[in-house]
Amino acid sequence: MIILAAVCFAVFFVDIHRFYAKWKLNFKPFNCASCLASWVALGLYFSPSIIQEIVLVMFASGVAAPIFKILMDIIWNKATRTT
Repeated sequence: MIILAAVCFAVFFVDIHRFYAKWKLNFKPFNCASCLASWVALGLYFSPSIIQEIVLVMFASGVAAPIFKILMDIIWNKATRTT
């Protein structure tokens, strides 16, 4: 659970919203998803389990939402395409 939460946080922070660029943190670990995931996992390891669950739910949904939107757009475009 900690690994999944850390990876979702890092992907959300680095790849989806590019917060490192917006907040002028363009250096490791903030601009590297794998580096940031490692540090977040370490922090989550020492945090209470309720924090781990909250981070997992928040950032997993933040990563899943754009993926589902893309899939729904593909399905919609195939269903409404007239040839």
